[in-house]
Amino acid sequence: MSENWGPCKACKWWQIEPDASVHDHTIGYCIDELIQPFQLRIAGNGGCNRFEAGKPARAAGSSECPPAAAPQR
Repeated sequence: MSENWGPCKACKWWQIEPDASVHDHTIGYCIDELIQPFQLRIAGNGGCNRFEAGKPARAAGSSECPPAAAPQR
């Protein structure tokens, strides 16, 4: 397993709605530039090896299917 693996809810590339709480089941949008083309919606308890510790970004439309928000980082 990669040393860089971590949970979405603690990753700066996870983008959620402006008023959403950071929880395991909160749905957000992965805005890592390599993953953006896939418009990946993922819950806070998901994770991957693109993890970078930080607070999630926030933008309206991040939880829509497909995500309607533009990446904020």
